Amino acid sequence: MPATRTTYLPRLPDDQAVAQLLRAFYGTARAGGLDRLAGGGGPVGFDVTTALQIQVLISHYGCDGIVESGCHLGDTTEYFARAYPHLPVRACDIDATRTAFARDRLAAFPGVDVRHGDSADLLPSLMSGMQRPLVFLDAHWGPEWPLAAELAALHTAVGVIDDFAIGHPRFGYDTYDGQVCGPQLVADTLPGLERMFVGHVEADYPLPCLQTGRRSGTGFVLLGLDDTSLTGHPWFAEVPLRPRPLLPSWTTAREGQ
Repeated sequence: MPATRTTYLPRLPDDQAVAQLLRAFYGTARAGGLDRLAGGGGPVGFDVTTALQIQVLISHYGCDGIVESGCHLGDTTEYFARAYPHLPVRACDIDATRTAFARDRLAAFPGVDVRHGDSADLLPSLMSGMQRPLVFLDAHWGPEWPLAAELAALHTAVGVIDDFAIGHPRFGYDTYDGQVCGPQLVADTLPGLERMFVGHVEADYPLPCLQTGRRSGTGFVLLGLDDTSLTGHPWFAEVPLRPRPLLPSWTTAREGQ
């Protein structure tokens, strides 16, 4: 019954929490635009709905740290440091020049650690000491694609995958050598995972998205954690992975055909 189910829903952020997110999000410089990043840079692709979804997950699951792979010039890293000053934030990038830029940019934030190297190798040490980190996976460029190895390194964690195929034409995704950054890759990499989630693009959010350029889909995997509460949350759409991945049938996508 609906009245019973709502007791399992993660709490939506209150007005004060939304206001804090707003200040941190739009107070972060979009340095990624200087490097011709798709969408002009900005925290989590300058999509505030993704930031709201992450806020719910961090609050509900009591995440004790944030890890980011592929930090580029540090737009998302700085946002995390501003929005969650009580949590350690650790990030990495495979490009030495970008790593140095992000490290210098974030020097004023004592809780931030930015490292240079391959995220597939660095991820275990970046998560060291964290019991249930939120891990933002965005290392989606370069000759090697570390996503499968990154996912395999997660144990008890909230995984957030950027540039993810969600089956809606308005939201872009990455492809490497013909392999889509989408549910099938997750299903193949994590054979014990029965379902995952994507951001619900038709939900009612308390803040409008001001990203007029490229928006990308976001995938969420809950590993070692009870994901039951997300099945009824208005901001997340369930994606069964067995016997085969099944993306949502978006109403707005059908209307646009």
